[in-house]
Amino acid sequence: MKLLTFVGPNTYNQTTYVWDVHRYETEFIAEALALWLPFDKVVVFLTEKAKAGTNWTQLSQRLQKWDVQEVPIPDGRTEEEVWEIFDRVIASVEHGDEIAIDVTHAFRSLPMVLVAVAAFLRTVKEVRVRHIFYGCYMEGEPESPVIDLNLLLELLDWMEATRRFKETGDARWIGQALKDTHNGLRREKKGEPTELKGAGDRLITLSQALHLARPIEAANAAQQLRDLLPKASAEIQTWAKPFSLLIDRLQRQVGQLAYEKTDVLDSQHLEKQLQFIEQLQRYGLVTQATQMAREWVVNWAIWYSNDRKALSQEEWLDHCKRGNMENTLSGAFRGGEEAPPPDWLKDPNLVAILRKLWPALADLRNDFAHCGMRIQRRDSKDLYDQTQNLFPQLRDLWQKSEE
Repeated sequence: MKLLTFVGPNTYNQTTYVWDVHRYETEFIAEALALWLPFDKVVVFLTEKAKAGTNWTQLSQRLQKWDVQEVPIPDGRTEEEVWEIFDRVIASVEHGDEIAIDVTHAFRSLPMVLVAVAAFLRTVKEVRVRHIFYGCYMEGEPESPVIDLNLLLELLDWMEATRRFKETGDARWIGQALKDTHNGLRREKKGEPTELKGAGDRLITLSQALHLARPIEAANAAQQLRDLLPKASAEIQTWAKPFSLLIDRLQRQVGQLAYEKTDVLDSQHLEKQLQFIEQLQRYGLVTQATQMAREWVVNWAIWYSNDRKALSQEEWLDHCKRGNMENTLSGAFRGGEEAPPPDWLKDPNLVAILRKLWPALADLRNDFAHCGMRIQRRDSKDLYDQTQNLFPQLRDLWQKSEE
C-alpha cells in the first residue's frame, strides 16, 4: 500500500496524533501513519521551498525504513499549476494500486483537488483508496484526532448512483450499497440492521427487471419493495443517510410499478403494464419499451376479444393462444386498408389505430432485434424518433377501448 502525503515549509508543532487505537507523538503525521499502517512506499509531494526547508530534512530521516519517492510540485497559485499537481499525483500511482492519502499539510485548495483525484483514480486506474486522512491539530491541546475523510468518496458514489437512478432508473448500485452496508455493520459488529439487505435485494431485482423488460417480475419486486421501504426507513436514516433523500422519489416509482395480481390479466393489470412501458421510455430504454409495447398490444387484444373479462395465466400467457392472436392481428392489419378486421373488433376508432400501430411495432421490433442487420434498416435517430411518436398511440388505443 502507498501513502501519498504533502510536506510544506511551515513550522509543525509536536502533538500526539490519535486514530482509532493508535497514538503517536510527532510533528509529522506522515511518520505516525507510516508506523500505524503497512505501507511499502511513501510518496511525498514537495514544493521547491518545502524541499529546501527543515521539515523535509527531518521527515526524510525518520522515514529511512520505507521506500520514499519525492515528487516536486508547483505552488498551486494558478489553475495551470493546480492541473500540473493533479497530473503529478495521478502519475505517482500505478493501475490497481492500494493507497491512502494524507491531506493534513496539503495547502490552499489541494485537499479539494485530492478528493477529486481519489475519485478519478478509482475509476480510471481501478485504484483502491483505503483512507483519506486529515490530522486535526489543535493549538494548546495535547492530542490531535486523525479523521478518515473516505466518507467523502462514499458521498460521491451516492451522488453518482443518484444521478444514474434519476436518469436511467438503474438502482442496482444503490441496492448493492445497502446490502454491503448491512453485511459490513454486522460483520464489524457496529450495528444489527434487519431490513437493509432485503431492500437492497429488491432494488436490484427491480432494476434488472426494468432493464430486461420483465413487467411481471418488476411488478412483484415493486410490490415487495413498497412493503419493505417503510420498515427500512429508520435503518436507512441511521446507516445509509444519503439514500434517505431518494426514498420519496423511489416510492413514487415503486407505486407506479407495484401490482399484486400479476397472474390475472384485467384492466388494472393492463394499465400497470402500460405505465411500465412509459417508464421505460422516460429512462431512454427504447429497445425494451418497443419489445414490451408489441407484447402489450397482444395482451390488450386477448383481453378485449374476451369481452374485457379478467383472464387467468392459462388464458393470456399460453404460447399457442398468443401465437394465434399475433397471427390474427397480422392478418388483419398488415394486409393494407382492405383487409377486414377480426370479428370481435367493431369500433372503427380502434381499427384505425391498429392499422398504423401494429405493423409499425412489428417492423420496429424486428429492426431492434436484428441490430440493423438487414438492407432496409433505419438509422438510430430515425428509430428513436419513431418510437417516441409510436408510444402515445398505445395510450390512445387504451383510452378509446376503455370508453
